Amino acid sequence: MKYFFLFMLAPVMLLAEEKGGIPAYVAIAGLLLVVGLFFWGIYKAIKTQKLVYALALLPFTVLLFTMFFI
Repeated sequence: MKYFFLFMLAPVMLLAEEKGGIPAYVAIAGLLLVVGLFFWGIYKAIKTQKLVYALALLPFTVLLFTMFFI
């Protein structure tokens, strides 16, 4: 399944390149990392009932605010 997912993202990474700024593959990797961390934080916070895992939601919240102000 992960190879299929990478195969589907390959055209996006190759064609979404802009001149200047960060490369598209870095932006996509960062987005996947933030979303993965978000769901991991939710899962661990619910499973362990510890509030410290809610800090994993911080990068997702920062991403939302950044997208709002862009």
